Amino acid sequence: MLTELSVRNLALLEDARLEFAPGFLVLTGETGAGKSILLDALGLALGRRADPGQIRQGADRLSVAVRFRLSGQRLSALLKELGLEGDDDALVLRREVDAGGKSRAFVNDHPVSAATLARLGERLVFIHGQNEHQLLLKASEQRDAVDDFGSLEAERAAVAAAHGAWRAAVEERDALALSEQERSQRLDLYRFQKQELDQADPRPEEEAELEGRLPQLKNAARLREVAQEAHGVLTAQESSAVDLLRRVQRDVETLRGLGAPLGDEADLLAGALIPLEEVSRRLEAYADGLESDPAKLDALLGRLDALAKLKRKYGPTLADVVAHRRRVEEALGRLDNLEGRGRDAARRLDETQMELSRRSAVLSDARRRAAKKMATAVQKEFKDVGLPHARFDIAVDSAPDTFTETGVDRVTFVFAPNPGEGHRPLAEVASGGELSRVMLALESAAARSDGPPVLIFDEIDAGVGGTLGAVLGKKLAELAEGRQVLCITHLATIAARADGHWSVSKEVKNDRTRTRVRGLTDEERVVEIARLFGTAGDTADVGLRHARELLGASRRS
Repeated sequence: MLTELSVRNLALLEDARLEFAPGFLVLTGETGAGKSILLDALGLALGRRADPGQIRQGADRLSVAVRFRLSGQRLSALLKELGLEGDDDALVLRREVDAGGKSRAFVNDHPVSAATLARLGERLVFIHGQNEHQLLLKASEQRDAVDDFGSLEAERAAVAAAHGAWRAAVEERDALALSEQERSQRLDLYRFQKQELDQADPRPEEEAELEGRLPQLKNAARLREVAQEAHGVLTAQESSAVDLLRRVQRDVETLRGLGAPLGDEADLLAGALIPLEEVSRRLEAYADGLESDPAKLDALLGRLDALAKLKRKYGPTLADVVAHRRRVEEALGRLDNLEGRGRDAARRLDETQMELSRRSAVLSDARRRAAKKMATAVQKEFKDVGLPHARFDIAVDSAPDTFTETGVDRVTFVFAPNPGEGHRPLAEVASGGELSRVMLALESAAARSDGPPVLIFDEIDAGVGGTLGAVLGKKLAELAEGRQVLCITHLATIAARADGHWSVSKEVKNDRTRTRVRGLTDEERVVEIARLFGTAGDTADVGLRHARELLGASRRS
């Protein structure tokens, strides 16, 4: 369950903290007040792409944190896999984005990648927005929805593995099918490349090593001159630093012998002489070891040039060049040993294709059973979401010779919104409002204990009137009996069903606009629901009375 959302400096949200309870929760507000910003905040905390343009003007960074309370074994396997197990049932996801575009992510204060947040987010929250509605129209999403409903993960994994083995057999067959001329041409190319790479024998780290040596070779004369000069200043020349320091040491000893109140100053001077003499010795040895060597410099520059040419041909990095060398060696091995492998490859192809066909047939049968159950379950939900006369079915059409890693089926949601009309693909006939309701029916039918514990609905009331809104509100409230449901809505009949209600508004203060989010008291809810009815002025009292009646009726039903 989502228990808290904290946001700082995200667009118009300067500082907001929302605490959530279980059940059905709603956010309402005028169009443009910033309700979508809250969804953006959740998305960031759940691993979605960060954009520094979202940072509030004048701020140097934004931060978002969400806290969840976990129950049972939910997420335990994934948290254990990621090494993020906690000592209690609290799970905190946090995201920070600075003006330079740098993003940092944390889980229970442990640094993680945004991809890790996304993996956790998929298990925690599902956001139904306009984009998700459009995804529902894609055949691949419809297929995945059926597979999820039928818990077909094992069958799909088996097909994916069989498909991988079959593809490898196909590639081997294709390689063996090369004409002798093509084989000879490829052998010549690969042998040339191998000879070139063997002669160069590059190492991934070699370029950095050479570039580190280059300045010393290029500047050897100047380096020796400066080192010798420094050595001379310290010890080698007349009135060197060491000689002067020893003179001072003797003077201090003389002063102390004459009764000057000097204690350990002479010892300090003696201690200073040791590192100076050591530095001088090292400078002398360094200067003696330096020599201008044009031949070595030319050789080093030539090597760098040779590596640059290899990178242009096989790069862009030396690591890529080394990897290409390995691939060439493997390709040569395959081409050199093609003879006699044709029959084995044909046998492997037949075997892997038979296994893939068998696994795909098992998945197709399971899909048809799952699709039938899912269609029946969704159809039962239609009355409750205001589609009493609509008809829903799921077609599973197989093309046995069209192998993919997800099977051989095309899954299509078909829909007839009115009696007497034939079933047609959902994408062709459903309006925006109908699509929202179909989405809610699907979610209600597919609700499972191991699904995301938090569902968020944005604009599910698009194209919906007040009467139908009451139906949707009732359905959302029922769905919230097993999960936490958060809905952004413009309909009073949906808002009245909520267990908790937040209002989102914009205000201007000191010439700055900001979005304000606050939880509503019972009396404030009455006023807000009356506003959703559109009552004002002479009808304000009527709207308030109607809002109280609606809230009372919603609590009783």
